[in-house]
Amino acid sequence: MLAFAVIGGFGLLLLIMSMTLGEIFDLFDGIISTTAVGAAATLFGAAGAIVLLNDGPLLLAYLAGSLLGAIGIIGVALLARKMASITDAQPHEVIGLLGVATTDINNVVGKVQLNHPNEINQRLAFSSSPIEQGTPIAVVAVVGDRIRVASTSELNGV
Repeated sequence: MLAFAVIGGFGLLLLIMSMTLGEIFDLFDGIISTTAVGAAATLFGAAGAIVLLNDGPLLLAYLAGSLLGAIGIIGVALLARKMASITDAQPHEVIGLLGVATTDINNVVGKVQLNHPNEINQRLAFSSSPIEQGTPIAVVAVVGDRIRVASTSELNGV
């Protein structure tokens, strides 16, 4: 049982290191990574120790530990791949998008809702001329985390 406890403890240490320091190694597109190996070793050690604590045979402890370790490494690899695909989404260009002012906008602050499928949240905006709530707007520039907008009537010269 000591072997299972040592392997499980080592796996837990790897998990803590990967969460605090980041990935130390990452091979085969995330399948072999610090997090995946740590999870597999922790599950292997825990399953083996649980079987032996319940007076199970040593062979069952190795089989249960190996099975849960394999499930752990595959599960972490699949989750890592899923998270990578989510974070690899390409940002879209907002300059030129149309929308509506959801608050009054001045040269300091305001909020707008843009007409784009990926724009589900309101954005912080400002404008060189005052814009009233409900006015149609267009994005003319991106400045840091805010956007500069102008009313569509101002852009059309009305």
